Amino acid sequence: MELVNTNGMAFIGPGSEWFCGAVSGLILAVTFIAIYRQLRLQRDAAAIQQLTDLEHEWSSERMARAKLTLLLALETGTNPDDLPNRAVSEIGFFWQRVGYVVRTGHVDRGLVYSHLGDQLQFWSTWLRPPWPDFAWLAQDAAALDAKRGVPSRADPASLAGEIPALIVHFREAIEMFESLRTVTVRLTPTPIPVTGAFPRSVPARTRSTHVRDR
Repeated sequence: MELVNTNGMAFIGPGSEWFCGAVSGLILAVTFIAIYRQLRLQRDAAAIQQLTDLEHEWSSERMARAKLTLLLALETGTNPDDLPNRAVSEIGFFWQRVGYVVRTGHVDRGLVYSHLGDQLQFWSTWLRPPWPDFAWLAQDAAALDAKRGVPSRADPASLAGEIPALIVHFREAIEMFESLRTVTVRLTPTPIPVTGAFPRSVPARTRSTHVRDR
């Protein structure tokens, strides 16, 4: 059974234009696929680098000190409206920036939620963010959890029980950062060169005086 009738088809020379066009189309299709894969790899690499940068900032010593300050205040029952302003700003503006880049599509939402979703909702519960992009980010993460059937990760009662352990954690983190800045100086004893002691020559006048005295 003949599936393709090749009678009258020319692959080379006059009448082979159809074949050249088919080959050109195939080459273009393969090229487009390769370009698409390359762009996708570059996009994925850029998204991972952006997430790495966010995690690095979130885990920095500056953030650790701000978190510790807020947790110590929360442990004593400080009202969220009366928390230390500087520490609140450090945490709040970080999540405001994250919310903005996620909301505008510059950072993959799924990557942010999978790596920072817990902490996002924790701090949203504690700070009650007035920042619009921070608030949107927390609400969107909570809605995504609900859609997936994931229990709420920001229950105020359970979060209160975690504060003491978190305080210990961030104190240890700050101690680690401080230890990394400590420079150990070891002094190596420098050997003292030993030189021979030679008596100074006695002036000729003194020698003659000694002879006369004897």
